[in-house]
Amino acid sequence: MLPFNYHHLYYFYVVAKERSVSKAARALHVSQPALSSQLKQFENYWGLKLFNRDPGNMMLTEEGLMIFNYAKAIFDLGQELANTVVNRKHTEDLRIQLGASSAVPKAIVEALVQFIYRCKPTANLILRQDKIDNMIEDLMVHKLDLVINDFSYETPFEQGIQNHLAGTIPMVFCVNKDMAKQFKNIPKDLNGAPLILPTAPDRTYHAMQNYIHTHKIKPKIIAEIQDLELGRMLVAMGKGVGLLNSYAVLNCPERKNLAILKDRSKLKINDTIYLINRVRKVPHPLITRVIENFRLG
Repeated sequence: MLPFNYHHLYYFYVVAKERSVSKAARALHVSQPALSSQLKQFENYWGLKLFNRDPGNMMLTEEGLMIFNYAKAIFDLGQELANTVVNRKHTEDLRIQLGASSAVPKAIVEALVQFIYRCKPTANLILRQDKIDNMIEDLMVHKLDLVINDFSYETPFEQGIQNHLAGTIPMVFCVNKDMAKQFKNIPKDLNGAPLILPTAPDRTYHAMQNYIHTHKIKPKIIAEIQDLELGRMLVAMGKGVGLLNSYAVLNCPERKNLAILKDRSKLKINDTIYLINRVRKVPHPLITRVIENFRLG
């Protein structure tokens, strides 16, 4: 016999995640009074107060947090079971749910997708972009199988998040080819030059600020662009000098219009690319293969 009603456990779990009975009721498609009643029954079963009730913010008590951690492990494992069964039923069309950070150049995401299809031509690929925090949350509940990002994402060990370095890629100064003759002596020629940078708090932005300070140059920053593809396009249009990922430059459609400038200071700003996954009871065979073999030269 089960020690308690798992429907009650799931209702408690959703309320704890949403921190609101009304929000949880909408997510569960039940009425708010019915959910409140179920939650009360669950608390009575344990004889414990599980929430410090605030109408706008249901905070867990110490006992509630303990039960929530068990519930999360149970339902995470249940989702993993469901995903594993689906993939085993459709082995010819193995599904992979991939999340890509907007900070990763499109050329690198394309390289990863091509690698996946070389490994499994019949793979069922789901690809989306989002903020890294949101993607890690989805990785935790198996809504994503793998995330590609420009930095490792550190979490407590018990959450099972793993970071795998797929490549360390040099950053290079680039301009439109017609402008290249103006910049034969880098970093000196960057004085007064129109400069296109990624936006703060991007790590490359801070590295470039250090570079400017170290070499005592005063460029004219004309744009700070979050979208990497747009920044590269502006460089190709001749709007200024950009600090770009060398892999993306060599594999982009605008390559014929771009010139890589030689930096006499031997610029050492690198972009890192990480594959991030979560440990599973039953490893995803395609994810394992990608993590072990995908590398950016």
